[in-house]
Amino acid sequence: MEKRVSFIHCADIHLDAPFSVLGKENLSAERRKDLKRTFEKIIELVLEKNADFLLVAGDLYEHRYVTRSTITWVNEQFKKLGRKPVIIIPGNHDPYVRNSWYRSYRWNDNVHILTSENPDYFDENLNVYFYGIGFDAFHQETLPVQKPPEVLPDRINICLFHGTLKMQFTEDPYNPAELDYLTGLGFDYYAVGHFHTKDEGLFGKGIINPGSPEPLGFDEKGEHGVYLVELTKGDTLKRQCTFIRTQQRAYYELDIDIGDVESTDMLTEKISNTLCRYDSRKNILRINLTGRLNQDFHVDVGFLERRFEIDCFSVWFTDNTKPGYDLEALSKEKTLAGVFVKKMKERIDNADEKEKPVLEKALYFGLEALFEGSLNISE
Repeated sequence: MEKRVSFIHCADIHLDAPFSVLGKENLSAERRKDLKRTFEKIIELVLEKNADFLLVAGDLYEHRYVTRSTITWVNEQFKKLGRKPVIIIPGNHDPYVRNSWYRSYRWNDNVHILTSENPDYFDENLNVYFYGIGFDAFHQETLPVQKPPEVLPDRINICLFHGTLKMQFTEDPYNPAELDYLTGLGFDYYAVGHFHTKDEGLFGKGIINPGSPEPLGFDEKGEHGVYLVELTKGDTLKRQCTFIRTQQRAYYELDIDIGDVESTDMLTEKISNTLCRYDSRKNILRINLTGRLNQDFHVDVGFLERRFEIDCFSVWFTDNTKPGYDLEALSKEKTLAGVFVKKMKERIDNADEKEKPVLEKALYFGLEALFEGSLNISE
């Protein structure tokens, strides 16, 4: 007999994350509200899509920062799902430690937390077997010791895993597992969490990492959300997945070349024209100012941050500009720098289009070494 289920798979919500890097408590508090708005959206999706259950593959909250009121709020969200099961595993940010809320709080009857002590749950109504591999500590270099799974062919079998697949190269693995080991367990679907960038590249093997539903920093660019997954099992197993965007805001890091800017008014206009393309009142931006500036013009980062504070939710400026040089005047000087500029200008004038930009860069590198006593060739 054919069995069919649909569910929402999410992970890495990190409720009550401090967002201390934003610097201002009002912005940090607003971002924590964003996490709750995103989580409310996930609950709404379970109901809207009439999904059979919700999977949370670790890091639901930040153990070191979460408040009791937030845990109560989360439980109220789960209550909105009625009898629909919520299956949770602890991650490395909300591990099953001695004072974990997963141990001490009285969760709704529809909430099932899979731990190393009780790693599985079978839902008779849905005929779905759930098995979890999560965290008992903030850092786990090996998989937890727990009873093996009981995968049976006459039911749908789902594994929740929070950690590092050994194919995901990292110097500091958390709960590492070999891909062959996981797939060898024989589950129909693997709900993975831990990495904050979505990855469905292994969906052919039944593995999805949804990433964080709300980005948490500049290293989490791109779309963020959850997956609606449908499994149909009869003589064969069919899997379908749909990514659903849930994020409230996005992070952008932009380079703006201001080498042609000659005044503060020109600079603010150029920045404004860029910001309006990235919905700056809503999103979080880091602006890297680049280019070689006229020697009479200097960037005042403090002024820029004050000027654009009212137009942006959050914006940082970094001055990566370099001084420009009056090449015509330098070439007439009877100095080492003058001779160098004159010879380089002659070579540039006679170079082909492919060689010219390389020589121009070499010219500025040489002047930087002559005038500043050091050389940055990271460009």
